[in-house]
Amino acid sequence: MHEVIETRGDLTCEVDANEATTEYQAILKYKGYEQGRFSGRTLAAVREQFAMIADYIDVGSIVRGGVILTGYFNGDFKGDVLSVDGEVLGAWHSDDEEWCYLTLTGMTEHELAAPSPWMLHDSIIDLYRDANSA
Repeated sequence: MHEVIETRGDLTCEVDANEATTEYQAILKYKGYEQGRFSGRTLAAVREQFAMIADYIDVGSIVRGGVILTGYFNGDFKGDVLSVDGEVLGAWHSDDEEWCYLTLTGMTEHELAAPSPWMLHDSIIDLYRDANSA
């Protein structure tokens, strides 16, 4: 059974109510749809991570599939790419023709390109899932 422990706007954070675990598994939802999972050793750590994600959303970021793109809804069309657990995956930007590019952390060449921010986000989600399913 999951229990909602935090809500901000359309974002909610649910955790497993089992207090016997040494780590709390959190489910991040936007408008009731799961958008990612993260964990913390304490409920306070889970709440802190949720607050960080919600702060990003409040200033124009988007979260889908466990991946946050900053600068999405605020008109910048560039920003950081993070996992919901806080890992910096890279940076993205859009050119004058709205083609969007991802450069992974530590790299100088673009890893992905797409004709829109939404499609780039889809590709990043696929890349992130593939990298974490092994």
